Amino acid sequence: MARACCQRGLQHGLPAVEARRLALQQVQDRARTQADRNRLGQFATPARLAGELLHYAHRLLPTGSVRFLDPAIGTGSFYSALLREWPMAEISAATGFEVDAHYGDPCKALWHGTPLQLRLEDFTAARPPPGETGRYNLVICNPPYVRHHHLQRTVKARLQLRSMLTTGVRLSGLAGLYAHFITLAHAWMSAGALAGWLIPSEFMDVNYGRELKRYLLREVTLLRIHRFDPTELQFGDALVSSAIVWLRNQRPVRGHQVQFSSGGSLSRPKACGLVPASRLETAPKWRGFPAALSGGPRSDAATLGDYFRVQRGVATGANGFFIMTGEQAAERRIPAQCLRPILPGPRHLELDEVQADAAGLPQLARQLWILDCRLSEEEIRDRHPDLWRYLDSGRAAVAKGYLCGRREPWFAQEVRAPTFFLCTYIARSRRDGRVQRFIFNRSQAIAANSYLMLYPREALDRFIRRDAERARLVWHVLNRIGADVITAGGRVYGGGLHKVEPKELASIPVPQMAALLRG
Repeated sequence: MARACCQRGLQHGLPAVEARRLALQQVQDRARTQADRNRLGQFATPARLAGELLHYAHRLLPTGSVRFLDPAIGTGSFYSALLREWPMAEISAATGFEVDAHYGDPCKALWHGTPLQLRLEDFTAARPPPGETGRYNLVICNPPYVRHHHLQRTVKARLQLRSMLTTGVRLSGLAGLYAHFITLAHAWMSAGALAGWLIPSEFMDVNYGRELKRYLLREVTLLRIHRFDPTELQFGDALVSSAIVWLRNQRPVRGHQVQFSSGGSLSRPKACGLVPASRLETAPKWRGFPAALSGGPRSDAATLGDYFRVQRGVATGANGFFIMTGEQAAERRIPAQCLRPILPGPRHLELDEVQADAAGLPQLARQLWILDCRLSEEEIRDRHPDLWRYLDSGRAAVAKGYLCGRREPWFAQEVRAPTFFLCTYIARSRRDGRVQRFIFNRSQAIAANSYLMLYPREALDRFIRRDAERARLVWHVLNRIGADVITAGGRVYGGGLHKVEPKELASIPVPQMAALLRG
């Protein structure tokens, strides 16, 4: 009786405890630099979002006692929401892991006297329960968003091995830490257990997410994926597009369909629909669902890759050293034969059409040049001593950079010819509804790797015949490709940042091009 009264008292006082938790979260976050928290993937779940996840979980979980697990508990946002959603008497077990004592110690003190068993250790190295009775029927987690390049090679190898032994899935070396949390949690879930994962939505579109998607389709029953609007960041301190993945620990039945929703909130999405799991098995990207089921382009439609060879612009390895104004080139006495005109980045290119003067130079207020020399170091030293001195000034830092250190000679640029057609590589949504911009380049300038360069294949090249006006017709066709089509073909990050890789752009359908060539 006394214990029941104590539990009721605790639950009545939960608003005050949650207020203390939020204050604690702010204090602990401020004690860490933004750079450190980014490196460790420590982004606290907003209380509103935590409450929404646990409310939704309550709808999906069968009645009965709850055995709760959060493998990355932080200060306990999900646990707090659990206590508000379930009567204490129905919570038979609650376990949280926290690898960082900076958050774990205060969390343990905050929730002292509640059912929470907090383990200050690395979940990915912990030994799972040996039997079914010790496992959990509700797993809710916002795992650390640690990118692969922040993982040591030995750690990455250990994670890959454990993930493979647990689920039979060998995750890519490019997968972030959050993917391993999902696969490793499999051994902690009881049969039929429910799991909700708040993770970056990138896995839906990238090649290194393929094995994680295979796990979701074959080893468990994928119930729902809700993708938040990328312009509405869920974490105020992380530029990442988020999704909630719901799954049940049981193999899927034949004909299973997955609910996809996007925008708005988990309970009130802007779009929602069912997608056959069989369709997801063959779809290289998932972000376009459910809209891709109806009204989408046919898989046999002609793509940009049928008409263009798509290449990234020049990656210099050190734009500040190799790209310069005409005045800077003159001061450094760079020989004219070692300079090529290059366009400024998209932010500094106001118009989508670049005009040219009689010499083929872009008519821009600020002309830029790229140092592109094909001479050997010996020839430069003998013929162009000023250029030699300038190159020598970059030998200690620039020449040893990642890209330059792999080139021979280190100052030689990638070979790129000018082209009429460019596309921005990374872009944000614009007021006119467009995302990526197609640039009509009438000059002889090349572009850096903030652009993709589109080189016409033979049939299209014959149509253009180096005629700028015929090329303009092709440009108009490119501009008629809908922003939604390009967005579905590329990838999106938090804050509405859109990126499209060369292969992704090449796969975008452009049925209007055939009509232009026939005409």
